[in-house]
Amino acid sequence: MALHADGVALHFSRVVVPLDRRQAPYYHFRILAGTRDVGHINLRIGESEHVLRVVGHVGYGIHKRYRGRHYALLACRALAPFARTITSEVIVTCDPANHASRRTIEQLVGGKHGEEVAVPRSDPHYRRGARTKLRFRWVP
Repeated sequence: MALHADGVALHFSRVVVPLDRRQAPYYHFRILAGTRDVGHINLRIGESEHVLRVVGHVGYGIHKRYRGRHYALLACRALAPFARTITSEVIVTCDPANHASRRTIEQLVGGKHGEEVAVPRSDPHYRRGARTKLRFRWVP
């Protein structure tokens, strides 16, 4: 299955199975714009509280010098056909203060606003200082 959208292609890298059973296994892809590696995107598998309330099914990161070019949005769109083979609904989250990621996700989900949810005290992100997340539902 070719995964691409508007000049961005996803290159499958590996499946990661974390040693910590509280974390979800995920498919890891490199995001390519032409021949440039501009970042990564992950699709997590599972319905744990950690996935559904804190990290979401999709996580991405764009290298600093390539930010502001909508690569995260395009990577999510490129990931959609693969995500549909696994689930009909995907949770995508971000920190409330991360305005760039929030705009990306709002564009992805058609302008819908996210629901603010509390990070459980038992979650590793809580220990790192996260208290709330914005959670969005995406039908890829």
